[in-house]
Amino acid sequence: MRPGRSDGPVTRAGPGDALLPAERKVLDQLGHLPLDFNAMWMVSNLFRASTAVRRKMEAEVLAPDRLSWTAFTVLWVLWVWGEMEARDLAAAVGVSRPTTTGVVSTLARRKLVRRSRVAEDGRLVRVSLTDTGRRTIEELFPRFNAKEREVAGLLPGPDQERLAGMLRTIVLATFPEGALVPDGDPSDGDPEAD
Repeated sequence: MRPGRSDGPVTRAGPGDALLPAERKVLDQLGHLPLDFNAMWMVSNLFRASTAVRRKMEAEVLAPDRLSWTAFTVLWVLWVWGEMEARDLAAAVGVSRPTTTGVVSTLARRKLVRRSRVAEDGRLVRVSLTDTGRRTIEELFPRFNAKEREVAGLLPGPDQERLAGMLRTIVLATFPEGALVPDGDPSDGDPEAD
């Protein structure tokens, strides 16, 4: 039997790691099948961890500013990369263009971003931060980063670096274009960006 497959009861996820209740339930229900439980746990816990961190950030950092995770990400991307076409913004944020349109509309109503038509092609829209949007992200991001530090602090520094490197490996292997960064043309390979 290859590593990670269960040929009998598995009670631990790895050295010193107790299974989560959800993992135990999966094992109780599916433990008799020849599945790669280590792969299942890795992927499902990656999702669980990202969801937990996202919820924590939304509740403890973003809620006072009435921002969703996606709205925050739009502000952050525009702050770091500057004005961009809406379709490129959607790719950089990692959401669909219709979702981006809705989020940008909400942020525009709150005077945090502005939209403008591209002179060469009136169908295209560029999005940029307003002065209010820039002040908002500049005031918000240090609080956001402090919470990132709190979460990261659950692991010792060398483990943080190792985990970041392992996650980069997964990102680059599953999304070789570099994972939602607007360097070059972020619409390359995006079926919605015609």
